[in-house]
Amino acid sequence: MTHQLTYVGRQTSRSDGEARRLVILEATLRLIVREGIRGVRHRAVAKEADVPLASTTYYFKDIKDLISDSLTYFAEKTLWMNKELEIRSFELLKQLSSVRLGAGEGDYKASDDTELLVSKLTLFISAHIREQVSRRDDRILEVAFHEEALRNKQLASAIKRLDESLLSTVQGFFQQLDSSNSLADAYQIIGLIKLLEYQSIVRDDKGEPGPDFEKIFSVTIRNIIRGIVS
Repeated sequence: MTHQLTYVGRQTSRSDGEARRLVILEATLRLIVREGIRGVRHRAVAKEADVPLASTTYYFKDIKDLISDSLTYFAEKTLWMNKELEIRSFELLKQLSSVRLGAGEGDYKASDDTELLVSKLTLFISAHIREQVSRRDDRILEVAFHEEALRNKQLASAIKRLDESLLSTVQGFFQQLDSSNSLADAYQIIGLIKLLEYQSIVRDDKGEPGPDFEKIFSVTIRNIIRGIVS
């Protein structure tokens, strides 16, 4: 998964200046988790970061620039997780090649092992959701940034590139499964994942969905996957 995001605030080539800029961005993310985007103000960020107010206004004259750069910083921090997901998903494709029994190349529908495919994909997606929910602060940040993008065109542009990148990766996965509607399948799965993540966070499941809720999303995922591959 690749995406090009750029910082819009003031940059610096000095190591001490860069360190202070990162401290400010980290403080901004903590504020967003606690108070939402509305809590991001120069004075509040300076207090949270324990830096002079002049430092925040020096690097980020406009509060929208600070919010946008916080998203970019957050995306860079979590990029390795997205890349790891991409690697694991295509490793799964290699494993699933063994279920192509009695069928033409890429034709899972004719295989007697469709249920094995459904089970493996269900377990894979369920594990991904549990992993995402365990990073509760990250999920709060995602929701906050998406909501703010409705009012901030600069942020909306960055959010759109990130979302399209994820969509492209998931679509590519279903293309490898020879899906005839890979884009629709990608939208369906991503939408389900985001909904289940959001519901678990709202329920305040403390990083663990709980047996009842996990059973619900496991059954839901299984039914959707079965509809896609059968």
